[in-house]
Amino acid sequence: MRLSEKRRAVNKGQKVELRKMLKSFDAAGATSAEGLSGIQSRLDKLAKKGLVHKNFAANKKSKLARAAKAKV
Repeated sequence: MRLSEKRRAVNKGQKVELRKMLKSFDAAGATSAEGLSGIQSRLDKLAKKGLVHKNFAANKKSKLARAAKAKV
């Protein structure tokens, strides 16, 4: 197996994990501060690696923080 194929599989898995985290955060009602910090950390790491664009990560973090603040 080529190295690029292995990396592609790892990258895809990380993006899927992010999507699952976002869905679970929305389903939980956006009240968990621990969940919010975990998602923000994951977004920062993926943006640093180039798996998601840095502006996408910033926008998503901002929207999640506003949603969490509105629920409190």
